[in-house]
Amino acid sequence: SIETDFRAWLTGYAGVTALVPAAAIAQNAVAEGTAPPYIVFEVARAPEYGIDNTVHATAVIVRTTCWATTPGAADAVADAVTAALAAQGVVITQRLSTFDAEIGFDGTVLSAEWWDT
Repeated sequence: SIETDFRAWLTGYAGVTALVPAAAIAQNAVAEGTAPPYIVFEVARAPEYGIDNTVHATAVIVRTTCWATTPGAADAVADAVTAALAAQGVVITQRLSTFDAEIGFDGTVLSAEWWDT
């Protein structure tokens, strides 16, 4: 699946796992109590239909949030994720910063899109 492949791209890239253990890279949510830094990703799909109502391709949109205790640390993880995805030919289409006051962590959010044919 796209989710399995995406996680494998991150856990298989030394620049990512030098900063974030593979166990702290997860789809939708990490386990409660996971120490930062960690990576959470979400996947959306948008099928592209032809006139005959068949799916010609599917746009894949992945939002990845890199959480850490400081903005700089979150950015460093995001830079590693960006490099891991570039190695797969995937381009980051948006990057933004965030903060979650409830958990007290800073994050860098990356959006990436590609076609699954």
